[in-house]
Amino acid sequence: MTGFDKAALTAEEQLNLLISRGLIVDNKTSAVSILKRIGYYRLSAYMRNFQRGVNHEFVANTHFKDVIDLYNLDEELRLISFNAVRKIEVAYRAAISNVMCKKYGSHWFYDENAFKNSSYVSKCEKLINSEIVNKNGVYVATFIAKYYQKYDSPALPPFWMSAETFTLGAIATLYQMISSKNQREITEYLGFSADKKIVSQANWLYAITVVRNTSAHNARLFNKVFRIRPTINKYVKEFFIGTGTTSNSYYYLAMIINYYLKTISNDISFEDDLIKLFAKYPSIDKTKMGFPANWQGFTITKIDKQKVKSNYQ
Repeated sequence: MTGFDKAALTAEEQLNLLISRGLIVDNKTSAVSILKRIGYYRLSAYMRNFQRGVNHEFVANTHFKDVIDLYNLDEELRLISFNAVRKIEVAYRAAISNVMCKKYGSHWFYDENAFKNSSYVSKCEKLINSEIVNKNGVYVATFIAKYYQKYDSPALPPFWMSAETFTLGAIATLYQMISSKNQREITEYLGFSADKKIVSQANWLYAITVVRNTSAHNARLFNKVFRIRPTINKYVKEFFIGTGTTSNSYYYLAMIINYYLKTISNDISFEDDLIKLFAKYPSIDKTKMGFPANWQGFTITKIDKQKVKSNYQ
């Protein structure tokens, strides 16, 4: 090992370094402005796709615009992904609230019959407390504070109120604690057929939470290998992994997101947005995200939405 001794460079010096490595810069003034605005280190993750060898030499005929196009694609991909996962988050929050509150009452989380085992009652209470109060002990929403101004019991607000403060990660954790029977009712409420055996829903929710958080924190989606490996649903044939695709690639997670949206609300906007995005940047190699080279859209067939029981309407 050795000590770190790299000196900081100005944007102009950074650009000269890139040029010395073979990058073609058509407008130096614009390039310096972009480096100042985005940052060299942030862009370097995208440059790697155009560089070879330990000296980071650029592939012949690589323009600065090629790097920026890849950066812009990734930025737009994050916006598309975040918006899509947001819809799933809202749908699950509503489904859990509507099914469980109707079945067990406004404070269903105190009923051990709602869970896989009785120990989850206290765990759920802790989860709700962690969501409705921030690290400084302040209620995260005005409507939560108003509950305590008006009521002194129960100790927690009704679930339909608390649920509005839940992150997708918290929703996934809660869903995992709920009994299998109640999970099935929730998935059927959302439109998934009972015979599809959606046993991997909690794992899938955790997986798309990673996509959501990556997008929200402006981290890179392009060419990212996700640490979480979504469970492969053997009951939906389109989810069998083909050559060159892994379950922890963006493509596989995108299939899950699309499957959710099509099933829950027949929403094809996510798929359409991806198609438009790739058409806007045709030179970008989408196979690096796991997409088939000739990808023109997802093959996943929309699952016929189940009739929602009248007592939920």
